[in-house]
Amino acid sequence: MASTIAIIGTGRVGTTTAYTLILQNLATHIILLDADKKRCTGESIDLSDSLAFSRCTSVSCGCYQDLSKADIIIIAAGQAQKDASQTRNELARNNKKIIASICAQFPPLQKHCSIIIVTNPVDLMTRVAQTQLPHHPRPQIFGTGTWLDTQRLRRIISDKTSVAPESVQAFVIGEHGDHQIVAWKHANIGGIPVKEWDIFPAEQEKIAEKTRTTVYEIIEKKQATFFGIASCLGDICSAIIFDEKRILPLSWSPSPTIPPLSQPVILGRRGIQQQLTIPLEAIEQKRLHESIKQLDSAWKDLVSETNGHSLI
Repeated sequence: MASTIAIIGTGRVGTTTAYTLILQNLATHIILLDADKKRCTGESIDLSDSLAFSRCTSVSCGCYQDLSKADIIIIAAGQAQKDASQTRNELARNNKKIIASICAQFPPLQKHCSIIIVTNPVDLMTRVAQTQLPHHPRPQIFGTGTWLDTQRLRRIISDKTSVAPESVQAFVIGEHGDHQIVAWKHANIGGIPVKEWDIFPAEQEKIAEKTRTTVYEIIEKKQATFFGIASCLGDICSAIIFDEKRILPLSWSPSPTIPPLSQPVILGRRGIQQQLTIPLEAIEQKRLHESIKQLDSAWKDLVSETNGHSLI
């Protein structure tokens, strides 16, 4: 199936994602966009050298008008989080204008086009994009959410139990950030609850904390994360292109009055087809409500800084 994927932002996340799409044969054409045209052109030439090992036929440095041909648009532009001392709200103030400005330059898009937000804080930036693109189908504007956090969680549980990550069924939900929640009531390995694998509440807290803080360890050691999120984006694009109807925890909101945050959703060709509700322990439900309140408060702060008008 022929597909055109556009990636806005040719930093480490954007270019690693493009390389992932090439190696996984997920795109026929890849269009790169960046404010730095010289770098964008260089990245497109460099990535083109890998086409001989893929079914992808072209990588080009394009412009906003080219987005009208895209089946999927990935927005990876913006500043990265510096370290644990920089809050997600501070990062939001830096990136909101970038995302709003990008969305303001979109031409008319194909009706089936899905727009995937990667820029952090992804929940707030997803809401910026949904606000700036009110006429595009809402189920086709969403963020990567806690899919990366979920993969980290599954890997940590896998390491502890010596069972393949693919056999671990567990989700991180809520905010992609410090207020994320592990849905332990739902978690199982091969259909067997994690408690029967000797993962009791005290150990669950340790695993949840490691899942939450791994990103800061990576940033401290190498300044950025990009391999994991690029792999997640390849997985998300595959679910869309092949209409897989996969269940993934993505950042999305069905209504302008509800802050986007991660819950399991069914993802296919037309974006998010359904948001699911999974069973939670009372403490998990409380933390989820706190996560919603925190995101709503952060959004109100962003809006108040622009006097309630355009976020640009």
